[in-house]
Amino acid sequence: MKALFILHEGFFIYGANRSIAGVLQNIEYDYDLMICKSFTAKIDEGEIRRLLGRHLCKIFFVWMPRYRCQYFDRVSLFKECSHIVNNIMSLFSIGLRRSIIKKGRYDYVHLNSLVLYPIIDRKAKYIIHAREVINTNYRRIDKFVKKMEAADGIIYIDEATRIPIEAIVRNGRSIVLNNPFDMTNIEKIDYEHSLERYGLSKQNTVFAMLGQVGDNKGSKFVLRAFMKHKNPQSRLLIVGNNQHTYGHECEKMTQNDARIIYCGEMKETGSIYRVSDYIIRGEPQFCIGRTIYEGLYSGTGVIIPGDTADLAKMQDSEQLREKIHFFKPQDEESLTTVIQECSYSKQGNRKCRSNIESYMEQYNKFIHKVTGCEKEIV
Repeated sequence: MKALFILHEGFFIYGANRSIAGVLQNIEYDYDLMICKSFTAKIDEGEIRRLLGRHLCKIFFVWMPRYRCQYFDRVSLFKECSHIVNNIMSLFSIGLRRSIIKKGRYDYVHLNSLVLYPIIDRKAKYIIHAREVINTNYRRIDKFVKKMEAADGIIYIDEATRIPIEAIVRNGRSIVLNNPFDMTNIEKIDYEHSLERYGLSKQNTVFAMLGQVGDNKGSKFVLRAFMKHKNPQSRLLIVGNNQHTYGHECEKMTQNDARIIYCGEMKETGSIYRVSDYIIRGEPQFCIGRTIYEGLYSGTGVIIPGDTADLAKMQDSEQLREKIHFFKPQDEESLTTVIQECSYSKQGNRKCRSNIESYMEQYNKFIHKVTGCEKEIV
């Protein structure tokens, strides 16, 4: 068995790549990587090899399409122009991509994001990971549907990604498989040192919001709700890149509330989970995302938009439901109320978990099923 994994970026800090790293560190066969080139980002090949381990063979850096078919934050003119140039450059790399895939004779090609959907063709067996919520008003939706129907398999990370796609795409070769999480090392992190690192004390109830700082993530919404609650012992850690216009607006908005701490972008967030009592998501609809499961598997509580009916859409919800707190989506007062209540209840009974073994078993079975590969998947 040999695979090619195609990534739309070369950093493993956020969502898609952070999630696929858990797979690549645990598969028991050789694979190559194809990573989208970048004018501005310097990708460290050595760091990637140290992270991903012994089965990583070749790494190809190739321009690839990144068609934003999902809901996304507004971007600056510079980023919009760089995105357009990226997609123009990708057109000149079609032959190179196809040549690499043909020569590699891969048993399957894994596309790690919906934005890579234009790569799908009939010349290889493609598995596409649906990690984003499709925008059904996307202007190339007909092309998207055609490509998705041609895929040999679709992996949805949850019901929120599956439902809107399956409403328009006819492809019965799919599975809902959340993400691999191994948070068992969190309990080994020095608690006292981590508190000191972020200027915290044991008396603080610590909330954290991790990931991209942006409107699509509800960053300002969460900040406004947090500032309204009254517990002076609460702290909110904002983890993610805020060195942009929106991030600066967030800092200005919260400058008079010393309870809010901006931590910036972090490659390793284990110490954040070690000190946090609750992880918050602020999207305008039911949304769980990677950071919520990382929190739950680290023993923290989580605060997410939705209601108890959404528990059925969550992985391991029966075992973890006492840690899950809902607020009404887009309702600041509802979120403030939940934060106020949680702020007087620090998390005890913390248990760090891993789902790697069960995840890889399901992943391997699905790959075998949709590719028809007779070679053994260990």
